[in-house]
Amino acid sequence: MSAEVPVVPHNRMGVDYRAVPARKVIVPGGIIDAHTHTGDPAQTATFVDAASAYGISEIWTMCGLEHAAAVKERWPGKFHFIAVPAWKNAAATEEYITDWLRRLDAFWELGARLIKFHQAPGTKKRWGMAAAHPMIQRVAKHAHALGYHLMTHIGDPKAWFYGKGPYADGVMGTFAEQFELALPLVELFGDRVHLGAHMGGSLEDLDGLARRLEKFPNYVIDTSATKWIVRAVAEQSVEAVRDFIVGYQDRIVFGSDLVVGDKYDWDHYASRYWVHQKLWETDFRGESPITDPDAGKGFDPKSGTFDAAKADGTVRLAGVDLPVEVLMKLYRLNAEKWLPR
Repeated sequence: MSAEVPVVPHNRMGVDYRAVPARKVIVPGGIIDAHTHTGDPAQTATFVDAASAYGISEIWTMCGLEHAAAVKERWPGKFHFIAVPAWKNAAATEEYITDWLRRLDAFWELGARLIKFHQAPGTKKRWGMAAAHPMIQRVAKHAHALGYHLMTHIGDPKAWFYGKGPYADGVMGTFAEQFELALPLVELFGDRVHLGAHMGGSLEDLDGLARRLEKFPNYVIDTSATKWIVRAVAEQSVEAVRDFIVGYQDRIVFGSDLVVGDKYDWDHYASRYWVHQKLWETDFRGESPITDPDAGKGFDPKSGTFDAAKADGTVRLAGVDLPVEVLMKLYRLNAEKWLPR
């Protein structure tokens, strides 16, 4: 590593992210990123520049309502909004739900056709509201009546349910139960597209994820949460992951989960796209340049156990090297087919 390159969380190895690697496939119309979090236009501009350098032409975003109109005006046609509440104020109160309903109406007028429900264990505990809660159901029914389709974040990484993980005490249920707990939302939106964030929250359980894809024909998943997805691939059989993606190549869309903020720079945004490119387009074997405190702990997602002998702290990156025709679907064609505009 050269002396002038600082060691930062998004660049452990001194990668020159501005030297964009050659693509395995050139996507006509550009790549669609189906999962981002934007906001203030001045901060979003840096993200847009980095995304454009990596071939991203359209972006689906959970932009706060306070900035959505300005983002739409500055980049006409580039952003598609996903309706979200005021996350930081979340509480099981009439005031909060009334505000959420107001935001739903406003987002609809801005063109949003997806509503995001965050139903991960920690979120449900913090909010005091799970999918079956009357207040969540009230919002969901209003969204369905307007014509919204569904997006969910249901589970969190499998390792968090074991060992010293935050959910290991079982209070919030088991890893396998997470999707079942969200059924009140899934069933309500049964006639709509359902986008499952972060590979449905269970890339570490390919069999369970396959069963859900088979059971729900309108269920589509995205590749977002870069560190999590990279880790989940590297901790198991890369060949099994490749076979799974090829087998369900019509049901997966590309997403980064990049979050815009004043603490992030161009290289931070580019790092996620660089890593995704290595992950999906190459057979790279080595370390990820992005720091991941959950990596290298010796977790075996198949057995749900930790092996101390394998806990070397290495942040691994193992490329899946998808076929060109699958990459075309992942990067654009599936988004055009599934995501409601």
